[in-house]
Amino acid sequence: MKHKNKLFLVSAVIAVCFTACKKDTYIEYNTNPATIYNIKAEEQFTNGCIAMFDADYEYFYDYYRIMMPWMQYFTPVNGNSKTFMSDVGNFNQRRGYFYSRVGNVFKDVLEIIKLLPQQEQASRQHQVAITNILMTYYAFYATDINGSLPYTEAFQARYGGTVTPKYDTQEALFNKFDADLKASIAALKSNADGQVSFGAADLYYKGDATKWVKAANALRLRLAMRWAKRNAAKQREIATEVLANPADLFASNDDNLEFVTSSSHAGAGSNWDPSGALFKGSKAVVDFMYETSDPRIRIFFQKNAYSATNVARAIAQNVIPASTVVKARQYVGGFASPDAASNPANARYYNNNRNFLNANNRQQPLDTLSRIQYRLFTPALENPVLTAPSAPGTGSLTFPMLTYSELLFFRAELAVKGVTTENASQLYEAAVKASMRYYDVMGSRAQVFEYTAITDAEVNAAYNHDKVKFNTAKAMDQIASQSYLHFFKQANEGWSLYKRTGMPNTTTVLAFEQILADGVAQKMPRRALVNLPLTTDRNFENAKAAIDEMAKDPNFGAGPGDIYGRVWWDMP
Repeated sequence: MKHKNKLFLVSAVIAVCFTACKKDTYIEYNTNPATIYNIKAEEQFTNGCIAMFDADYEYFYDYYRIMMPWMQYFTPVNGNSKTFMSDVGNFNQRRGYFYSRVGNVFKDVLEIIKLLPQQEQASRQHQVAITNILMTYYAFYATDINGSLPYTEAFQARYGGTVTPKYDTQEALFNKFDADLKASIAALKSNADGQVSFGAADLYYKGDATKWVKAANALRLRLAMRWAKRNAAKQREIATEVLANPADLFASNDDNLEFVTSSSHAGAGSNWDPSGALFKGSKAVVDFMYETSDPRIRIFFQKNAYSATNVARAIAQNVIPASTVVKARQYVGGFASPDAASNPANARYYNNNRNFLNANNRQQPLDTLSRIQYRLFTPALENPVLTAPSAPGTGSLTFPMLTYSELLFFRAELAVKGVTTENASQLYEAAVKASMRYYDVMGSRAQVFEYTAITDAEVNAAYNHDKVKFNTAKAMDQIASQSYLHFFKQANEGWSLYKRTGMPNTTTVLAFEQILADGVAQKMPRRALVNLPLTTDRNFENAKAAIDEMAKDPNFGAGPGDIYGRVWWDMP
C-alpha cells in the first residue's frame, strides 16, 4: 500500500501543477525575472521535480538508441549497425536540459526563498537543503559525461549576476558537490524549530527530512565511487563519514529516491515508447538471467511467441511447417555484435515477420527473440495480444534515482577492496535480493505484460545459483555483474560502472559479447562530444579555456570530438 500511496500523491500533484501552471505560464516563469515574485517556492520546486523527467528526447536518443545498446541491455530489432559504437547523433540531451529546464528552476526556488523576510528564511532551511540535494543530483549527472561545466557562476543572469559564467573543472565540481551535500545533511539534521515542509509539493518524500538525509548520503557514496582512481583517500573519507551512522542510510526499498508517475507521462506512440523499434533483449543478459533463473527476466523482457499453444495454432493455419519443434525456453536474446547479427548462420533469429491469429482472433507475430518489456518504459501501451480493441495500460512509470540496492552494492565493493571493514558477503546478498524485489515493484506498477509476482522462493533460488552466490574468489566480478543488471533502468549508471571497473566484460560471470564490425573489435565510448560554441557566443572564451584545460590531461583523447577520450574522474 505504501507504493500506491506514493503514486497517488505524485499523480495528484502533477495534475494540480499542470492545471494551475499551464505551459505558457511555465515558460513565463523561466524567461521573465519579474515573475519570480508571483510563484511560491513550493510551486517552482514541483516544476523542477517534473522537469527532471520531462525528457522524452533524452530517452529516445540517449537511452534507447545509444547507452542501452552500447551496454548490451538490448539490441535493435535486426541487430546493431556496424557503426553503432560511434553513432552519437543527438546524444547528451542532459547538458541542455540542465541549463534550460532543471538547474534554472531549482535556482529560482532558492532565490524565491531569499526574497522572504529573514525570519521566514530561517524557517525554510530544510527546503533550501532539499533543493540543493536535487540541484547537486542533476549537476552530477550532467558533468558525469561532459567534464567541466559552468556551475558556481551559472543561473545568475536573471538575478544581476554574470551572463558569461566561468567553467568549473570536474574536480572542483566534485568537491563542491560533496561540500553541498554535507551542508544539506547538517541542515536537515539540525532540528531547527518551525521548519516549513514542502509537503505534497515534494514528489519524492513529501518533505520528510529523514528520508532526504538518507538520499543525500546515497548520493555522496555514488560520488565517492567515481573518486576512487583520482583520490583514494577522498573516497575513503567520504565512505567513512557516510557509513558512520547507519540510521542515516537507506534501510529498504521503501527509502528509494524515485519518481513515480502515471501512464499519461509517457504516452503510446510518443518518444518514450520503445515498442515501435521492437527492441530485443541482448544475448548476454538474457542468457545469464535464464541460466541463473533470475526472476527479473520477466520484468525486463517478454517471452517470445513460440509457446505450445501458439505453435499449434500457427501450424493449423499453415503459417509454419508441421515439423516445427516447441522448445521450453521462450527467453531468447539477440546478438549485440554487428558481425554476429549479420552472420547468415544466425538468420533464423531475425526477420521473422510471420503472423498468425491467436486465441483472441488477433494478428500476432511469431517472434523468435524476446522483446523488452515495453510497459516498464511506457505503461500506457495496450496489450498487443488481447482482443481488439484493447484498452491502454493504466499502470505507473518508475524512474529510479538512488536505491537501496545501489547503496548495498557500493558498500560490498568497498568492503571487497578493503576500503571498509563491512561484511561484503552479507551486503552483496542483500543487494541482489533487494534488486529483485524492487524490479517486482516496478513491474507490478507498470503492469508489464503477463506480470507474475516475484516470490521469495524465486529470489532465494536465484541467489543460490553458483554464478550468483557470493564467492570470495570472484567477488568483484559478481558485484559488478549484479550491479549492472540492477542498473537496467539506469543505463548511465551501468555505463559508469563499466568505466569504473571494466566490468562486465567478455570473461565475467555475466559475459558480454565481443563487439565486432567487419572483424574489427569495437571500443566502448567514454564520454559525450565536447562542443566548442561559435566565436559569436558571448561565453566563447570561457568555453574554449575549459576545453583547453581538459585537453591538458592526456586521457582526454585526440580532441573535443573524441568520444573515446575520458573526463577527469574516468582514469585508466
